[in-house]
Amino acid sequence: MRMLELKNINAYYGDVQVLRDISLTVGKGEIVTIVGANAAGKSTILKTISGVVPKAEGSIRFQGQELTVTPPHLRVEKGLIHVPEGRRLFPNMSVLENLEMGAFTKRARAHRGQTLVTIFEMLPRLKEREKQLAGSLSGGEQQMCAIARGLMAKPDLLMLDEPTLGLAPILVQWVFEFIRQIRDTGVTILLVEQNANKALEIADCGYVLENGRIVMEGTGKELLSDQGLRKAYLGM
Repeated sequence: MRMLELKNINAYYGDVQVLRDISLTVGKGEIVTIVGANAAGKSTILKTISGVVPKAEGSIRFQGQELTVTPPHLRVEKGLIHVPEGRRLFPNMSVLENLEMGAFTKRARAHRGQTLVTIFEMLPRLKEREKQLAGSLSGGEQQMCAIARGLMAKPDLLMLDEPTLGLAPILVQWVFEFIRQIRDTGVTILLVEQNANKALEIADCGYVLENGRIVMEGTGKELLSDQGLRKAYLGM
């Protein structure tokens, strides 16, 4: 079953075209990864899906519904959740308050208490720091909090933008293991990630973006075994 389908997406910042004829699909229960060089347009794909890129053309279908003209807040209400690059926490609010902010939609509010219990079971370190200001957390803890806030919104599809950026290697490994754990709970994942090697290792499907165009696609294993891709993007 297709959870998300993009067809012929073109996106612009002002008069500058950033995405060119992007088509991709994300199946229900999959981890799908988008890799590519810096400034290739990876984050813009997620922003376009979220509806925050003001100028875009093409078709975005989510769980069978056309979303192209749907406002961003209604996309969130439908279960399409975006955890942006840079964590974007409220630094002067506590960990608990940040998590509660994730459950602002009607669909999430009804389950807020139970979702919070589940997240604290998955991430006991956040439970230990629930009263601590988010801005005082370590980088890894802030990333935990950012992902957890996205989970509080009860996503059907969780979009993660560079979740390992700036983290120590041991925390990078934890993030990828946690992404698998999230998928195993039934949440579909669309991942943009600088660590292409690790991202493709956990991916059911991957897309390679270059200058705003998809130039290659396949299973994670197929892309990892492609010698041209390994040399260009994986440093091998």
